Amino acid sequence: MGVYRSDQAQLTFAAEAAQGGDPEMMEGSPVSSSQATAALDADHNAGSRTISVDGVSNTFVIGDFIRIGAVETSYASTTTEHEVRRIEAMASAGGTSTNTFTLDRPTAFFHDDDDVVHEVDGLGDEGDVTRHGDNNKFITFIPGIYETFDTPDPEMSIEGRRFLSTASKRNVSVFYPGQQTLSGGVSGMVLLNGWPLRFPIGSVRSFPIASSTSGSTGLTLNGAVKKGDIYILLNAVTNLADGDYIVIGYTSDDSNSTAEVRRIVDIISSRVKLNYPLQFDHATTTAVRECTSASVYTHTINETVDLDTVSWHVHMKDSTETSGKDFDRRYVGGMIGSSTISAEEGGMLTMSWDSVNFLNMVHNVRNQATVGTASGDDYDGASVEANMPRFGLMQTIDTDDVGAPSHNGGAVNDGTGYPTTSPYYFSEGTLKFFGQEFARIRSFSLSISNGEEPRYYMGKQGKRARGPYEIKEGPREYSLSASVVLPDADVVNTALVSAASQDSALELFKQLLLEGDYGAGGGSVYRRGFTGTLKFERGTNDYIIIDIPPETDGGVGNPNASDGDISNQLNKQGIFINSAPHSITGDNPFQVDLDMVFRSLRITIVDSIPVYP
Repeated sequence: MGVYRSDQAQLTFAAEAAQGGDPEMMEGSPVSSSQATAALDADHNAGSRTISVDGVSNTFVIGDFIRIGAVETSYASTTTEHEVRRIEAMASAGGTSTNTFTLDRPTAFFHDDDDVVHEVDGLGDEGDVTRHGDNNKFITFIPGIYETFDTPDPEMSIEGRRFLSTASKRNVSVFYPGQQTLSGGVSGMVLLNGWPLRFPIGSVRSFPIASSTSGSTGLTLNGAVKKGDIYILLNAVTNLADGDYIVIGYTSDDSNSTAEVRRIVDIISSRVKLNYPLQFDHATTTAVRECTSASVYTHTINETVDLDTVSWHVHMKDSTETSGKDFDRRYVGGMIGSSTISAEEGGMLTMSWDSVNFLNMVHNVRNQATVGTASGDDYDGASVEANMPRFGLMQTIDTDDVGAPSHNGGAVNDGTGYPTTSPYYFSEGTLKFFGQEFARIRSFSLSISNGEEPRYYMGKQGKRARGPYEIKEGPREYSLSASVVLPDADVVNTALVSAASQDSALELFKQLLLEGDYGAGGGSVYRRGFTGTLKFERGTNDYIIIDIPPETDGGVGNPNASDGDISNQLNKQGIFINSAPHSITGDNPFQVDLDMVFRSLRITIVDSIPVYP
């Protein structure tokens, strides 16, 4: 008899185009008879919590599963991004035939006016898996090597209330369910690439260091595309083939901050299906260029005001791996609120998603015996037998799906998606004052806090779903703690205390006392601070660099580095030391533990991985 074991659990993630919209194209199967159909009566953006439809044929009821978007017998030019959601509530626009459906979770894709809406059965059938299944799974990225993680299952607030009644006798009279919170985290992930780094910071732009010039010049988008789109139109597909990588947003000088790389899954005429949804909007005529098969890519993580949210998928098998006993949970709308990047000399670079708040979750546990065999009170009258709150249709993310989606460029994933790279080891860390080193880092911990706040508003959500309506970013704060070794003492200068060299052994003590104020003059009230660079290198064209602040480039020619340096101007300051006790301990050479703050950073990753989520 099988049991569920922790070593049979698997966590994967993906970015969302809109908060709460878990990205996945799923067909479902039409109900056996009298299937209800309709059409959207307006354009609907990704993140829509409700859809409005007209032209209704047959009857939709609360609890029905519906597919939004067209699917043909093959991926023809009329196929659109499609997804399955559940109807949680219905309303009619007064005096019209238009119906408004409240969905169990927001949509993941943009849908055009008149896009088809079909009722599908609720038995969990993914549709034509051979034709569409694996290439439509996008929540397949792993954040690194992890051993444990906290799942954000709903935390219920069951509250007791006392009626003024002689029967209560000081006890609670009745219990009512209250607010729900969904919060989780992943600690101590060993990084194998830079996939999880951007989510507490902002966006990632990807660009090949070298791109093909044979038969791929002059390609452009033949129509604007939206964030989250999977299908794009090109002006031509000359010399392009399934499995090729393309950069969307190509510029000859590598200056486009919204460039991104995707793999071609399928080409139908001049219409291209990508292996992963787009991260940015792109205007019509945006340049597209094929990447060479041996390209090295630069991924630059820049700060943004609005953070992209993530979907998590937790997949568990029982110890016998019996078909039909998989336990799947999917968490949507996750914002990485606080995070830590850390390493020590000789050790591996690790990252923690310390606090991640989510909007909602769905699961694959369809029924519960005590509720009865019908759809239950929540979905009374629905055409499917699925009585559990938050039961949702979703594709299973198996072991062979892990990695960049459609990573083999064929019809199915083949199990080769796990990163094969080595971890990053702490190879170099320096603190620089105007570009000159004055301390060597032995260990560090860089903390990011986004001050996120789950918001609860009045409004209709899914049945028994009383989680947050949205999660908003608050003030962003960075801090950096480090243990550093002081440089060698200047043996030439016999009066060490009067040494002016910035790499002298006492420079750190001077920086503590100066508090970033170097005599700016001109009546400026702002202090300057200093710069910092952290580097983790695995080999040639394979490294991560953290520049603090972003105006620095780590000496490697960061393609997005701004001109100039830190200054005594508003929003242009560097690192400041809060504490640096020069205590007398047993450490030799002399070691100081630093506590610092700074206002901004940029991360640059160079590797051979084309697609970043």
